[in-house]
Amino acid sequence: MEPDNPLRDIPIRVVGDASADPTEFFDHYDAFAWWAARKLQRDSEVRGRILDLGSPKMMCAMLSDTHDVTSVVLADCSDTISAVRYVRHDVADPLPFESGSFDAFTSTVALPLVGLGRYGDRLDPNCLPRLIRELDRVMTREADLLISMCLGPSFLAFNNGWYLDSALLSRLFRGWVMVDSLVDQWSSLRAPRDGARFRKSLDLNGIDRGDHRVVFLHFRRDSLGA
Repeated sequence: MEPDNPLRDIPIRVVGDASADPTEFFDHYDAFAWWAARKLQRDSEVRGRILDLGSPKMMCAMLSDTHDVTSVVLADCSDTISAVRYVRHDVADPLPFESGSFDAFTSTVALPLVGLGRYGDRLDPNCLPRLIRELDRVMTREADLLISMCLGPSFLAFNNGWYLDSALLSRLFRGWVMVDSLVDQWSSLRAPRDGARFRKSLDLNGIDRGDHRVVFLHFRRDSLGA
């Protein structure tokens, strides 16, 4: 060390080999957080009322700086610093909110798992369609749904979630119109990491039954009242 280095005389202890891979992969959780936040910034003058289910706590905390965020959780997460309002609730039961309470809904690959008991929630195969009906109630007429789901040949991989094709997704979200989508082709362990990573098309080319790709979906109300 140089003689004037402020670190020169501090005690030293060798802890062994602590080398690590410098690669920090930008996974589908990171990509969805950016994608959703960018869409929510379209009107920066208004603090939107966001309801979240299952997104990473960092995403909710960052959104709470510019929006009023309510996060539905199954257990306390010990966040005592952000502005997120946490509500402990099992979504197998009706949502504990008044009608028209929220301007947007965000959820990061949590909807494919609701009602399957993986996280101690109640086992209920009807949970997902009932929850979507509840979202219809608690969202405003101009609301946006920003969610990530598992796209694939329709299939239940129990304890790993519902894999759904685009036709079944449209049936589940009846009364909503899909206005944007983005598929992360590298989001499955079985998927080769070559070629373009993201695509718009919801076709199932290259996705076998029992496999999936994470898809980001943006829904708005069907103004025609489907």
